Amino acid sequence: MPVPVSDAATLAAKQAITENLNNYCRALDRMDRDLALSCWHPGGTDEHTPLFSGTGADFVDWVFRLHEPMVLTRHVLTNILIEVDGDEAWSESYWTVLLRVERDGGIVDITGGGRYLDHHRAIDGKWGFVHRRSVHDWDRVEPLQGTMADFAGVPLLEPTAPDAPLYPATRTKADPSYAALGRHDLRFPG
Repeated sequence: MPVPVSDAATLAAKQAITENLNNYCRALDRMDRDLALSCWHPGGTDEHTPLFSGTGADFVDWVFRLHEPMVLTRHVLTNILIEVDGDEAWSESYWTVLLRVERDGGIVDITGGGRYLDHHRAIDGKWGFVHRRSVHDWDRVEPLQGTMADFAGVPLLEPTAPDAPLYPATRTKADPSYAALGRHDLRFPG
């Protein structure tokens, strides 16, 4: 049985909104200011209270200053629920964030979780944030004890392709994901 047009439009809207939510995370983790700004419609607002409350553009300025000195950031969304009503939509998505920072001569991981409550709107066919509210549920701070590299030689982590190229993550557009998604370039060497 074919999918009714109204259902197809709702599914398309949910997909576009989900991609915008994911673009937000990618933008913050790759420090891609243009992508971050594209997630809000002009005049859209953000409440990361008590830390920030203002326009989406001002939030991007604020959060990029905050993230700039960090070693890495990782924003992950799950449990995305979206309600669509024409060109308006509302969503709840669970977020988990890892912020790795240098502190007192060592490295500290700040991990937290909460939910984004978002109001989205389609303007000229593009879905974007009209208003975002971040609800903070939990966090913890712990010193970094080591990384997988510290366990080299352990059978589980023994390199089986030591001559293969490495694709290091970066917090810029030099990250391998930009080649994979922007240029569709995942060619294997050789």
